[in-house]
Amino acid sequence: MGGKNKQRTKGNVRPSSSGRAAEVLAREGGVIPGFVGFDATVTSELSYVPAVHGAEEIDNLVDADFRLVLRKLSKRDNVTRLKTSGPCDYDRRIREATQIAFEQLVLKVRRNLAPFLKSLMGHWILSQCDTYTPAASAAWRAFEAAFSPTKQPEALSFCKDEILSVLQDILLKETANTLSDPQAVTEEEREAKYVRMLTSSLLGVKRLLSLLPQADRTALETKLADLISSGKFWKYSKHKTPQVRGAFFELVCALCELTPALAQAEAARLCPAVLLNIDDADPLVLAPVWEAVLHVVSTIPDCWTHVNAKKGFLPKLWTLLKDGGKGLAKALHPNLMPLLSKLPEHITDPQIDFLNTFFTSLLNGLSSERAASSLSESAVIVTSAVECLRYCILQNAQEDEHKKNLVTMLISQQTALASPSLQKGPLFLLVTEMLVSWEKRAGLHGIIESHDNSDVFKELVTDFWEGLALLFVRYVDSEETSPGAFEGMATLLQVSTANSSDKLGADNICFSSSEEEDKTVEGDDSEGSVKTGPAHCSDKSCEPLQTQYFEDVVCQLAQLCLVHVNEKHSERHLVFLSRLLRSFHTPKVFTTLLELDKQKVQDDNETKHSVNIKNPAMHFLLERVVVWLSEEGRADTEHLVEMVFSSLQCCSQQETTRILNNITMVMFYVPLPHVYNVYITHMFLFSCVS
Repeated sequence: MGGKNKQRTKGNVRPSSSGRAAEVLAREGGVIPGFVGFDATVTSELSYVPAVHGAEEIDNLVDADFRLVLRKLSKRDNVTRLKTSGPCDYDRRIREATQIAFEQLVLKVRRNLAPFLKSLMGHWILSQCDTYTPAASAAWRAFEAAFSPTKQPEALSFCKDEILSVLQDILLKETANTLSDPQAVTEEEREAKYVRMLTSSLLGVKRLLSLLPQADRTALETKLADLISSGKFWKYSKHKTPQVRGAFFELVCALCELTPALAQAEAARLCPAVLLNIDDADPLVLAPVWEAVLHVVSTIPDCWTHVNAKKGFLPKLWTLLKDGGKGLAKALHPNLMPLLSKLPEHITDPQIDFLNTFFTSLLNGLSSERAASSLSESAVIVTSAVECLRYCILQNAQEDEHKKNLVTMLISQQTALASPSLQKGPLFLLVTEMLVSWEKRAGLHGIIESHDNSDVFKELVTDFWEGLALLFVRYVDSEETSPGAFEGMATLLQVSTANSSDKLGADNICFSSSEEEDKTVEGDDSEGSVKTGPAHCSDKSCEPLQTQYFEDVVCQLAQLCLVHVNEKHSERHLVFLSRLLRSFHTPKVFTTLLELDKQKVQDDNETKHSVNIKNPAMHFLLERVVVWLSEEGRADTEHLVEMVFSSLQCCSQQETTRILNNITMVMFYVPLPHVYNVYITHMFLFSCVS
């Protein structure tokens, strides 16, 4: 900072001694340095701007203040190079500021940049792949300022060899000590810069390939082959730094997609590097490595001849699935179904064992720590499991043994009904969509998508509902079934109403009655009119199930619940019955309940004046719900009130009035606290239907 009294030229218009020396060097045939901020990324020496033939003339294109800024960029001191205060990351902010300044330079010199393109384009691409996003964005803005979208491929084509040379030298020749001066830079800083340069170079090769026209990629293959034939290049798949490994697999994806012949030529090293690294669970690596897996199995037909799939690949896959993707299900699981579609028969044989292990491992992942604590992670796993099941069932539709085995797996997913995360997740919606798809293929929607397989899919639908009914009956009939399991069963069978869609956490699930469509009963067609049958969703894209199996299952469960209520006074079965009726209130369900109770109610006095009641819903209300409401000592009546509402959906206005009168009479014979509850219920019901 010395020389305070030294005379200075205003604006520093006259080049400094170093500038004059550089000009003399160029004039005498010496090496011409490049622009500041680019050569500095490869060597430890900083360059001056501009030190070439005609420097004075080019200087005249830039105003004095701007030249002063450029000269300050060549200072070694970080604080001088970047005027800022506070303990911040000088290095990356300097890189960002350099690119911002370079954009302004580009806007100033315009076409005069052309003579220097080949010397700077490699570092320009490198800067566009900077690991610090603001710096990379600034470099890309400078590139866009220099070239229009139509001119960008042309500019890269012009410099493609020079670009690849710069990137290849960094990847194959440079080290931490050659990129930075060991005497001036600490070991930690040298290593950090080296890692950053490796990452940017790998991504730079990918970027170059993706931006070049196909003809130029072909022309570059010989030089590119020198890079990927190097043993040092393949060692980056095992680099200790996740950033480098992630960038390596991103480049492998580009090689498979854009230069498949080169990828095939290096298959012996490429396939093990990708397929045996699927268990790399670092967040920066897992997504690109699995993208690379799909590229490899799609691009290289003989990829499995280069690895031992059953000893090397599959065991790592099972472990990864059992761990729920190690907390990275969002990156891993969407790739599973595409992977299944590409696995050859010799890997999946015997298929039953393979599929059993695959789906068991996949579903075990729901119990992993991260999946159990994250709704989004468990949702991704469930979605993947159903997608893979649907694919496998379609592929094995003609194989009875495989088909039944897969349907059993699908039903087994419902054994997790007590899990709140599954109840709120996409499982039930996905299962419903799958059943609708099967019904369409079976011709139950009036359109047969596959005439040859219609019987197969009819059998699939039948097998699913029969299996699900057995599972549900076992739950309902067991004394050990938790309240959460009852809630899960009710949620799965929930009709698509406004409230049910909220509880499902999904858009809409529709189940249509096999007997009746919605219709208005004895009232005007206003918004508050009473309707019969299940509610239909308002979303026209929601496709209802057309099979009678759903209603049969509901009737079977409702009967079983009533048995437990009659014989054991089971309150939880009464609550579950209320949920069933709220989900599905049709004449068939109420008729089924009355048939079970027919012999018993014949001896009741009330039956004498109710034998003329033809509406089974009203009969059930008067003979059952009103009696339950009037029981002494009943503390909770919420589910009974819901049962009243469900039954009234199938009653006319006159029937509703009669029921309300009965409820009003009941309140005179009930202790005061309960009378208060019933009175509030009566007023609320009356206000709803009046």
